[in-house]
Amino acid sequence: MSSSGSSSCSSLPSSSSSSSSPTKPHSEEAHEAEVRLLPPLLKDQAWGVHAQEAFLLFCLALGPSDVHIQWLINGHSVDTPVMEYRRPLGQGEALVSSWLGGGPLIKEARYRCVAEASTGSDTSEIDLHLTTGDENIPSRDLNQWRGALTEHEQLLKRWEKALESCDGHTTG
Repeated sequence: MSSSGSSSCSSLPSSSSSSSSPTKPHSEEAHEAEVRLLPPLLKDQAWGVHAQEAFLLFCLALGPSDVHIQWLINGHSVDTPVMEYRRPLGQGEALVSSWLGGGPLIKEARYRCVAEASTGSDTSEIDLHLTTGDENIPSRDLNQWRGALTEHEQLLKRWEKALESCDGHTTG
């Protein structure tokens, strides 16, 4: 085992979206993984939610192995099923992808995704409003949403490959 001053594994591949830094200071000396939500955040997903259709919101969190995601609607736990994919990472960290499907909007609602762990938490939220008027939902929007899900899947695969090379599981 060797250690070096800088690690080529310190940053994971990122998506085309950018997120703001957590409010707490980041210390390079601390080995405990901070909890953070990764893009796309809920506000970035608003374009895919329409009153006339079912929708899907997802959160991606990185943190220590005890990180978990909780979904709230208007401050209350959700009644609908929540899907989750958990990928353990090296050195006690985990990557969690959680998604929530909703039916057509019937009233305004505030959706909140909270990633919590022993080292802290991070939150993303969005207010969804019923659209007014006769809005046309072109198939282009649906294709963009499918593209975002495909990009999400590809990003998970790139992270897995990068992390395997960091852990020494692959030599290429």
